[in-house]
Amino acid sequence: MGVDPEWLEASELHGPAFEAAADPPPRLVLFGAVELADALCRLARGLGWRSFVVDPRERYLDPLRFPDADGLIAAWPAEAFAQLGGIDASTAVAVLAHDPVLDDPALEIALRSPAMFVGGMGSRRNQERRRARLMEERGLTAEEVARLSGPIGLDLGARTAHETALSILGEIVAVAHDRDGGRLRAADGSIRDSDH
Repeated sequence: MGVDPEWLEASELHGPAFEAAADPPPRLVLFGAVELADALCRLARGLGWRSFVVDPRERYLDPLRFPDADGLIAAWPAEAFAQLGGIDASTAVAVLAHDPVLDDPALEIALRSPAMFVGGMGSRRNQERRRARLMEERGLTAEEVARLSGPIGLDLGARTAHETALSILGEIVAVAHDRDGGRLRAADGSIRDSDH
């Protein structure tokens, strides 16, 4: 019995017969159907990320408002995360609604998950109140709440929705690569050094 010549051409001697399965692209889950969510979806698409906008108010989830989103989910946080198949280490979660009724349940679930990043919009004063609520009313530990990035984003002096989206996604990418997001000119070592 001889060897099939087509198999030989595709074998490891002449090239791989199979391609390795790639990891799925990172996911960005956004709570609140606001203008900033559209800007974040647009930037996430450019990075090859999948983005999802979640809001229980279905009337705000018009596909024309979020053309770059991979999914629009009209549900409360627990149901939304279930529809997405849960939260894994390649998932970033951001709450944008400025409404504790939506934001707090999403944060409670995300902060107890293996999400690579969890952040929330709001002033420093609102962040202090949010952290207190999450511990006092939702029973999160200080360690869980410490994972919350809020105010969310890098200090870019952002003024517009797109600049704010760049600030937020910049922070998420920095965290995903275990960086602090500082300026390269102030960093020591190689700019490609994965240990820095």
